[in-house]
Parts: sequence; C-alpha cells; structure tokens
Amino acid sequence: MYYLTHIQAQNIVNKMMKDIPYNINIMDKTGVIIGSGNKERIGTLHHGAMAAIKQKKIVEIKKDEEFVKKGINLPIELNGAIVGVVGISGEVQETRPFANLVKSAVILLIEQSVSLETENLEKNLKQEFFNLITDPDTTYTKELTEQALAYGIKVNKPSQIVYVGFPYKIDKDFIKNYPSFKSSNHSYCIVVQEADKIEAIKEQIENQYSDAFISISKMNEKISDSFLQAKSAMRVLKGVFFNEKVMSYAKCEFIADMSELQKNDLKAERLVHLLGKNDELIKTLQVYLSCNLNANETSSRLIIHRNTLNYRLNRIFKITGKDPKNILELVELIFMLINLVK
Repeated sequence: MYYLTHIQAQNIVNKMMKDIPYNINIMDKTGVIIGSGNKERIGTLHHGAMAAIKQKKIVEIKKDEEFVKKGINLPIELNGAIVGVVGISGEVQETRPFANLVKSAVILLIEQSVSLETENLEKNLKQEFFNLITDPDTTYTKELTEQALAYGIKVNKPSQIVYVGFPYKIDKDFIKNYPSFKSSNHSYCIVVQEADKIEAIKEQIENQYSDAFISISKMNEKISDSFLQAKSAMRVLKGVFFNEKVMSYAKCEFIADMSELQKNDLKAERLVHLLGKNDELIKTLQVYLSCNLNANETSSRLIIHRNTLNYRLNRIFKITGKDPKNILELVELIFMLINLVK
C-alpha cells in the first residue's frame, strides 16, 4: 500500500491553495492531518476524515462542532485502497463544487509523486549496481550476474568501457541500445561487449555531442579494470592533449598508469598547486606538448611571437622549478597537467 508523507501532503496543499480560496487539509489513512493551510492543525486528529475512512464515502459537515469544522471530506483511493482523505474547510454549499476537482487533482499529484519515487528508486538501484561492477573488490555472485543481465550485461564476457565527459551537467541516458551508467554529474560510462561496435558508438557520440570528451578502455575480463583504464585515459586526454576529443587507453597506457600512481603523490600535488590557477601557462604547456616540443609550431598555434613562447616556458620553469625544455623534468610537468583533472 502507498503511504502519504507529510512533505508530499504539504506540497500538494501548497499547490492547491494557490487556486482554491478555502483551507485544505490532507489526512493520512488513520485520519491524522499531515498537510494543511493551517500549520497549527498538523499532527492532530481530523474527525471528519475518520468518518470518511470508516464509511468509505464523502462526508459533509454542515456546522462547526467541538471537534470538527464544517466542510467536505473526500476519501483518496489508489488501487482500491484508501490512502488518505482530502478536506476542504468552509460552507458545504460553497466547497462542494470544488470537491471532485480537488480530489482528482490530489490523486494526480500523488500518482506523479509515486511515479517520481519509482523513477528515483530505479535510478538509485542502477547507480548501486554500477558502483558494484566498477569496484575491483566485487565478486560476481549469482544475484549480481542476474541483475547485470537485466541491464543487458553478461559479466562473464569481456567488456570495454566508453567513458564520456561533458562540459555541462547531464541527467538523462544519452545513448540508446547500450548499457550506460552515470558516473558523475558530468560523465557517463557505456559498457560494450562487442569490439566491432566501438567505432559506431564513438561516431554517434561525436555527431550528437560535438563538445563531449571520449576515452576508450581495452577489452578486459572485469568491468572494473575497463572502468579504471577509461577513467585514467580521460584524465590524460583532458590534461595533456589540447583540442583533442578522443583518447584510447591503448594509446596512452604507460602515462595513464603512471598518473594513477602519482594521484596522491605530495610532490605532484605541490606542482598542481603552483601552476593550477594559471590558465595561460597551462594552455601554453598543453599546446607545446601537442606540437611535439616544436617551438615554431607552438608559437603559430598560439598566435604568439617565439620570444613570448620562450618567456612563458621560462615562467613555468621559474614557478615550478621544472624546465619544459628538459625531457625528464617535462615528464613531471605532464603528470602535473593530468593531476589538474579531477
């Protein structure tokens, strides 16, 4: 049976009283007021509602008495069961024309609330499942295997993850026909178990969301391994590869794995802190890397003079203590760029 809550009832009352010039009360299935235009009455027993519940019909009270106020009380039924009562206070002759309208509106709002709760429950269950299958310590139990099948995943079959990041918040599944899961407010993961589908998925995302970033894992026995690979490849893509939108883990495997080891390194964190707020120098370093350290090409891409580029590279050296022109120290700067991505 569905149970009305105080928050649901009060929200409904607030909405209805914007259009109805009478006080509205909503009672639970025991007759206790759980929503009212008169907040002082919340938590008290409504005798008119109790009569409506007991008699399973509309109860009209035509004059004020010691424990009841005049008005009309209508039982609220869902799936054949009374879940509460809606009452309209006032002269019966005046409130009667509003009765069925208010009752229908209340039932509609309750049904919308039930639908939303069901949708949220499904989202929560889906999120819990995703958290489980991406946890390296999870064992594929029979129950989890059956749950995975409901989402179109065979856990005993190798999988790839296509990790998609957006520059804005996204709340709905953005791709059909494939198991997809929200991994953050700005990212989704697609579980792919047919390697020949990857290119088509990538093209579909690129066509629909030109501003999306895409990283792709290798094919792995465990989904958790694929998730980690795709996530670390995304960090490399956003941190190092200026103006690129797609990165496969296979292309950046070494640097991606090393960056995971560097995530909690205090030295790397210090570099991030030193350069983290200087967008101009970060962009300069990213373009310098994408141009394979070619100073002329970097200057051209940034539309700056060669001397300006040298000045910026020296600024990076001065701020961080790491020289971008020294290959070993440049590696540390690369890790710094990746660690800037959260």
